[in-house]
Amino acid sequence: MPLTRRQFLSGAALAATAASVAGCADWMAGLDEKPPVTPAGLPPTPGSVTPAATSAAGMPAVLPTPAAMPPPSAAALLLSRMTFGPRPGDVEQVAGLGLDKYIEQQLNPDAIDDGKMVKLLATFPTLSMGLHDLIDTYPQPKPQAKPDPKATPAPAATPVPGATPGRPARPPRPPGPGAVMQELQEATLVRAIYSERQLYEVMVDFWTNHINIYMDSGVIRWAKTVDDREVIRKHALGNFKAMLTASAKSPAMLEYLNNRESVKGKPNENYAREIMELHTLGVDGGYTYTDIQNVARAFTGWTIAPPRAALLFGDGYVFNPRTHDDDEKTVLGVKLPKGGGESDGLKVIDLLCDHPSTAKYLATKLVRRFVSDTPPPALVDKVAAAYTQTKGDIKPMLRVILQSGELRASFGRKVRRPLEYVAGVMRALDVQIDPADADILRAVMTNLGQPLFLWHTPDGYPDEAAAWINTNGMLARWNIALNLAIAGARGIKADVRAPTTASGAKTAEQVVDFWLDRLLHRGMAAGDRQRLVSYLTDGAANFALNELVLRVKVPGLVALILSSPDYQYR
Repeated sequence: MPLTRRQFLSGAALAATAASVAGCADWMAGLDEKPPVTPAGLPPTPGSVTPAATSAAGMPAVLPTPAAMPPPSAAALLLSRMTFGPRPGDVEQVAGLGLDKYIEQQLNPDAIDDGKMVKLLATFPTLSMGLHDLIDTYPQPKPQAKPDPKATPAPAATPVPGATPGRPARPPRPPGPGAVMQELQEATLVRAIYSERQLYEVMVDFWTNHINIYMDSGVIRWAKTVDDREVIRKHALGNFKAMLTASAKSPAMLEYLNNRESVKGKPNENYAREIMELHTLGVDGGYTYTDIQNVARAFTGWTIAPPRAALLFGDGYVFNPRTHDDDEKTVLGVKLPKGGGESDGLKVIDLLCDHPSTAKYLATKLVRRFVSDTPPPALVDKVAAAYTQTKGDIKPMLRVILQSGELRASFGRKVRRPLEYVAGVMRALDVQIDPADADILRAVMTNLGQPLFLWHTPDGYPDEAAAWINTNGMLARWNIALNLAIAGARGIKADVRAPTTASGAKTAEQVVDFWLDRLLHRGMAAGDRQRLVSYLTDGAANFALNELVLRVKVPGLVALILSSPDYQYR
């Protein structure tokens, strides 16, 4: 009997989500579901599913317990946490090298050859530009006059020279700072997918959310690119105090949390509050409202150089002594003497970074990122101790986590967030793209609910399953799987035919096992595996890996596995 995707996912304990499925894929032609509907915001692609506004019950879907799922090998689990997902051959390579050696390799990214990435990033010239150069080169466009409705319509545009016949033209970059923001988003995706320095990129993502800045506002639209390079990437595996100091002086942060306008007599408390609540101590870290007020006073005068004054003030941050509150202050019980000037802010950073609450807060977030949504307290204590002993060096904290028994026993404790899902799928299928086509992936991230650098509030994108495993999110992931397996007119297509043929698989069971190993690096519960076999055979006793199966059924099989609850775990 033919198997529908609804039946497979229902059988895989995703009934709540499957109940809201509105359509199905072409590879389900002849089955009992409705024809596909193309979702808004995605290139037209066969096999798309339209996400429902809400689930039928208005409740988030719940992933099944992984108790019945065969666990991965130690190498596969480690790779799923240290990277955006293993590529074909990575698990075997790391197992042969040894886990501890691989960890040390990734903790020293400068020693890893990433020449291919350098070539790919040449597509994004804004990444290396300074703030004022970005503003000069990509100025805010002037408002355009509204078109005259009585005017004669312009003739149809001629085809773009070099455009591929039958393939929609690539949409042009928006004018002004929009181009800067798009390049940063697309380069981040390209790095996550193709960089050999995977742990470094994972940590860039971690710190980007820890010191979050919403970039589509004011000068931030240009300045976030500089912040990404000089704050996050420069210190992602370095020292936390150095990163926090750079962040406090970052024009993007000065603008985002309003410290740019904080002056004596009218201190703005936004940055003071967030640097304690979100960047260092945590909400229960032992500070008072008086501390917030005095920290705000300590950072008065920390601002941004006036526009067009780079030759006088440098490219961004400047301390203005005329607007600084130079009176005595007390922060966390420590007096800052009168006349401290710029050093008032630096002393506050010292106090915050040296505080035990900061060690525990950062350790908790890192363990949550790598091990479990519910961080084991004993491991948190060890990581916090590493922070304290090294005065905030990030590598020793990571070494404790990555070598821990808690991580090795943590299968089923973390799910893929959208970025990890997209990058993981691309890496698992070894999809190669032109970097100029990364705008497709950028749109995909928006559809999945995680447009990069566009989380409004300072707390960054959440790092827990409850925020992402819901009806709309799951349906969007199914669409991504279908779009990759059965690409549209301007889609990015994975080649699933060649590896299937090269695998030497002959039976339906062998084809299923090959793709389970390629995508999950482990087996699947016996009942779910048999459902995949049934889908491949359509219930027939005889199976042949013929042209029809390679063209229709195997892409569907890959999409099913990528849509399954099993693949949502990392």
